[in-house]
Amino acid sequence: MTTKPIFDGEKLALLRARAGTTQRDLAENVGTTSSMICKYEAGKCQPRLKAVLRLEEAFCVERGGLYVKVATPLTDNENVSRHEER
Repeated sequence: MTTKPIFDGEKLALLRARAGTTQRDLAENVGTTSSMICKYEAGKCQPRLKAVLRLEEAFCVERGGLYVKVATPLTDNENVSRHEER
């Protein structure tokens, strides 16, 4: 059974805030609307692959870097929480 990757809207919001850009500016840069960026960040909408690739490129993020890392049978013994304090 394969699972569909989950887009990490929180990470997108963090990257955008760190870059000091607005949702509108980011939207214009990647060819979408500010309302879609807002939905992506809030987790209300999953972007299509083409949009994800443009977002990754905009922030120089490695491929797949804007997806949530989830536990799999191989990693369920490891702590893969993205909110874990280090």
